[in-house]
Amino acid sequence: MKPRTHIVAGALLFIIINTLIPASGLITGALLAGASAVTPDILDFLTGRHRGIGHSLLILPPLLLFAVKGPAYGIPLLAGITSHIIMDLFTVYGCPLLYPLKDTPYHCLRRKNRIRTGTAGEWALLSFLIVMVLAFSLLSAGALDGALREERVEKENLTDVKINLMLEARRDVNITVIRENGSEKIMVDYAGN
Repeated sequence: MKPRTHIVAGALLFIIINTLIPASGLITGALLAGASAVTPDILDFLTGRHRGIGHSLLILPPLLLFAVKGPAYGIPLLAGITSHIIMDLFTVYGCPLLYPLKDTPYHCLRRKNRIRTGTAGEWALLSFLIVMVLAFSLLSAGALDGALREERVEKENLTDVKINLMLEARRDVNITVIRENGSEKIMVDYAGN
């Protein structure tokens, strides 16, 4: 897959994780996850073998320890690299998950359904990922909280309120309920003797 697809996928995985378990700032973490999503290709470039050690599950345990020790940077880094490996499982070439122990590429899809780099299939996937990033960013940032809160308030306004009022007075009592703009006021007046 192209770097742009890996970057968006890395940011998305981080945003999903951060929505469930807040560990880092949304923007900083998403940027770090997106940048680290191209790390497997950089590692493979440095070692001279594409889809080598950078695409192996063997690099994840040290990253997991780093994420536990320093979640603000470790979780975005782990999310970016993990998303790269996951995304490459859907490609024609697959991903050698057990490299250097085993050089066999693994795939998630049947041969005819695998995604070729730079094709319409990858563009469709990228478009879907961008929409998901926007949706989860709004959810994670709390942009949808207002809409959810308004719905909750509307439901609360529909409930009946019962008031038991016992007055021991030697005077008449007038109780008035005033309804204005969706709120209610209860006024109690004592009539003069």
